[in-house]
Amino acid sequence: MHFDNHEIALLDNFLIDVEKSSLSGLSTMEDLWMIADAESKMLIEEILQLNPLDFEFKGKKIKEESIPDDVVAIDNSKYAQDGEYALFKKSYLPRPVYAAFSKMGEEFTKSYPSRVLLVGSGYRSPASQVVTLVYILAKIYNFDINKTLKRVALPQYSTHSSVSETAIDVMNVDGEPKDEDSLAFKDSVEYEWLKDHANNFDFYESYPPNNPDGIMWEPWHWQYKSN
Repeated sequence: MHFDNHEIALLDNFLIDVEKSSLSGLSTMEDLWMIADAESKMLIEEILQLNPLDFEFKGKKIKEESIPDDVVAIDNSKYAQDGEYALFKKSYLPRPVYAAFSKMGEEFTKSYPSRVLLVGSGYRSPASQVVTLVYILAKIYNFDINKTLKRVALPQYSTHSSVSETAIDVMNVDGEPKDEDSLAFKDSVEYEWLKDHANNFDFYESYPPNNPDGIMWEPWHWQYKSN
């Protein structure tokens, strides 16, 4: 799929409208379409109809679940940065996932008293996953859909949109991962600790090197496994 200049302008303007709006990580698809004009909606829907197998993504569809009403809002604005993690002002986690992550963070800080585990991004409604996809397509991969779909999943495949097994993009106090060098997180003390201890708190690394889902290595991406 290739984008002409008119389509690029449509998506750029869509992101500007998102920034001006009150959309959040809990917004519905109805909320999303209220700020998109007819042409932008048609183009985005075309993107959403792509078959991920055509882009070597082999992950499974997530279970359809309603947007949870017991979420915990997390405000890491102190560590905000330009880029993906600045799309929305707050992150959200379903309460059971938040409880597990909090326990894990407490144990991490016992080992590294001057550092904490932060939630760069947690639960994303399907609508906010659409925004994330368009942002990464436009601002990081210069409208290269092939590269984009190796990093960010379509909403129906995104573990960020799973309520019961939410994925968390873990961020550290240094603001890593950064869009320009996201793999730098692999060299952090946070990543080393998570590799050794995250499983004790029911989290696992979703996309390690050469993972079977066909997603690029994401050392910051840790998924909750429900019991």
